[in-house]
Amino acid sequence: MKISVYFSLVFLLLASGSQAFAQSETMAVAGGELTLTQLTQRLLQDNPQLRSAKASASAVQLGVQPAQALDNPIVGVSQDNMKHNPLAFGTSQSTAWTFSQNLMWPGKKSLAGEIVQAQANVSQEQVQFLKIQLLGQLQSTWVSWQQTNAQIRLAQAQAQRLEQIKDIIKLRYANNAAAYVDFINAQVTQAQIKSDIIGLERQLQSNLAQIASLIGYPAASPALKLAQQSIQANRELTGLEDFKTRALSVNPQIRASKQVVNAAQKALDLAELGRRPDFVLSLTSHSATPPAGFADASTFGLSVGAVIPLYYASKERYLIDQAKAQLGAARDSDESSTQQVNLAVESAYLQWAQSIEQLKLVEDRIVTQAHVGYRLALTNYSTSQMSYTDLLNAYNTLRAAEISAEQARAMALQSRIALDVAVGEIQQ
Repeated sequence: MKISVYFSLVFLLLASGSQAFAQSETMAVAGGELTLTQLTQRLLQDNPQLRSAKASASAVQLGVQPAQALDNPIVGVSQDNMKHNPLAFGTSQSTAWTFSQNLMWPGKKSLAGEIVQAQANVSQEQVQFLKIQLLGQLQSTWVSWQQTNAQIRLAQAQAQRLEQIKDIIKLRYANNAAAYVDFINAQVTQAQIKSDIIGLERQLQSNLAQIASLIGYPAASPALKLAQQSIQANRELTGLEDFKTRALSVNPQIRASKQVVNAAQKALDLAELGRRPDFVLSLTSHSATPPAGFADASTFGLSVGAVIPLYYASKERYLIDQAKAQLGAARDSDESSTQQVNLAVESAYLQWAQSIEQLKLVEDRIVTQAHVGYRLALTNYSTSQMSYTDLLNAYNTLRAAEISAEQARAMALQSRIALDVAVGEIQQ
């Protein structure tokens, strides 16, 4: 009779413990204010590094129109035939007003504007690249924060398992079927889990500090709070060539490199136009009513001057050779940028593919088998068919498998984020 009551209590503990553990794994943890979408919006608005880059790009863009505009005119006035000294305006006999305008050879101003526009495009692509990098850091840190929270919940559930084991040990000890040292060992393992939770909470604070820095969150504001969300990784793989092809069209580094080549080509075209002369047009009005000379303009004059590239054999030729060298360097840099992006995409893809395979292995096989092994070990220990050491080994195996599953899930997500950053088109 005593033995039947003992086994009834054991199986009741097993059933209630399993139900409590299942609830702890499926129940969402309440709390948090900012979602990932809200964090993304705040980063795009408030990140000081991104704001600075945008302002710099706008400054370069504002230089396009001045580069295309005509040179400022020169307006001059002269007083002729003054007596006594050159400042005796009242003694002058005539006044001449002159309006002069520099006129560049056709095409020079437009090319100058196109060069600045290409430089502005480079700055805009650099802003886009910085934005992708910052969003990648935000998403990766957010995943780390969510994964750390999941590990804390998992550790708490693992501590509940130990409470279940301790209850079984008490029952066995009451029936002289277990040593008191088993209970002490369970408490030691429980203390280790609590120590792990403390370390995970420190990691949470570190992640929060990184996120606050990325979104430009003021230090004097209340503590940043995030919404806890379940993270799941897409386990389907896409071909590597699709990512490489996409990178060639959208990656900001490649697009900026193309704009640098465009600017270098325009600079060469402008240098070759340097052998064409520029002109100076001057209009003169003569008046016999000094010193103002605004009335009775008796005669007018027209003057056209030319700025001749007299030293084309040396100076202009060197400028053209310099522009050609810069164009060659820009093309080589463009080729190198394409190679580097392809290498980065391939490396990130291999890391992502490996993380997906590891996730499948851990989730589909290791965790499932570890759960089965632990349940069998717990049942056998409760019926005195297994030692506590074997039960503890099964427990630690399941604990390590569950932690590995959380880490593999986070690694798969973070590897995909790194791949998106390498491609140059991060998902928001």
